[in-house]
Amino acid sequence: MIGHPQQFTLENRIFNAICAIALVIITFNIPYNYFTGLTVTSYIFTILVVIFTFIYYLSRNRKKLNTSIILSVIVINGMFAINYFFSGGIQGASLLSFSLAFFLIMLVSPQKQYYWWLSLNLVTVLGVIAYEYYHPAAVLNVYNSRDDIFADMIPTYITSVAVIFAGTIYLKNAYNKEKKQSDEKTRSLELMNAEKSKLFSLISHDLRNPLASIQSYLQLMRDIEIEPQHKIQMETELLYVVNSTQEMLYNILVWSKTQMDGLHVNLTPIDVATAIHPILKINKMAVSKKKISLDINIDASIRVMADTNMLQLIVRNLIGNAAKFTPAGGAIFIKTSRANNRCLIEVKDSGVGIDASRQEELFSLKVRSTFGTDNEKGIGLGLFLCKEYTMAQQGEIWYENNQEGGSTFYLALPLAN
Repeated sequence: MIGHPQQFTLENRIFNAICAIALVIITFNIPYNYFTGLTVTSYIFTILVVIFTFIYYLSRNRKKLNTSIILSVIVINGMFAINYFFSGGIQGASLLSFSLAFFLIMLVSPQKQYYWWLSLNLVTVLGVIAYEYYHPAAVLNVYNSRDDIFADMIPTYITSVAVIFAGTIYLKNAYNKEKKQSDEKTRSLELMNAEKSKLFSLISHDLRNPLASIQSYLQLMRDIEIEPQHKIQMETELLYVVNSTQEMLYNILVWSKTQMDGLHVNLTPIDVATAIHPILKINKMAVSKKKISLDINIDASIRVMADTNMLQLIVRNLIGNAAKFTPAGGAIFIKTSRANNRCLIEVKDSGVGIDASRQEELFSLKVRSTFGTDNEKGIGLGLFLCKEYTMAQQGEIWYENNQEGGSTFYLALPLAN
């Protein structure tokens, strides 16, 4: 009735709730006023029901909050001013109704309108009181007995207090909920900023070592004659270090671009084998240095709804991590299969497995330097990107530690129709 929080602002939802409550109260008061002798008041309330139904429609269905507020303020003050002279004037319950209406209006009005509605309320109320003071005959005497006054005042007071109480509770709960969400976002941003600072600190530190190694090698080449076999060994080591650093920089650049431009996904039907074949080819060369065997079992008939670049980044990181934490002589198994209308990509290694202390934060942005079995450097950004890109493709990613040692990462993506 009041609208979903993701589609309506807090003020709009409060206004919709007030309109719904007002319709119930006014509708109830139509027969009550009629049978207690306030016939004109019952007619005025009937008109108010029609008008407030339209105002509720404007706010709830057309989302025209400002127009609805302005219309409701004008209508309420105008109709209540007329009703004032047909419900006992200053001796009746009209002033309580004016006070309740003003409270509800202030709950939903923008701050820049506060003084306008305060002025309108004061001018209207003081105006009708002044008019009654100088023209007492303008107010009809609708109370035939003392009991009639009590019958009108008591329900009006109870209704006013009940609405003010409910409105205050609702407003405080809504405020506390919004504040809690805001505090959570603030804490999340603070954590993200802290992780970013830590990330760039690690980047500056981890880039220094490979650059220093390259500088030392170039210095040696310039100053002394290096034997061919030592030269080949040093160049191989440097190439491996540069490749590892390049992978880290690629992840950082992808993540930085996502932070600046947002996450853009292009889901299309793609062949899994075709998409990840270049990644497998590159990684065959990388794992050969550590003498790790790469066992590949790819179903060439599987097609998925995915973003090619995102899928390649995920597979590259999963295989890179498996190679990083698998000792020399180990093995990595890569397999694709169908499971429950999804493509399941498995990357299994015979490495050291995942320590229990790291399992909870494995896919989160908890950057820190990590070292593989051959002292390969990393900062933990790869798996965070894997998780983000998997969710963006409506997929799922998880892992399990193998009983025989090592771990298996699973990537599930929707099959293409």
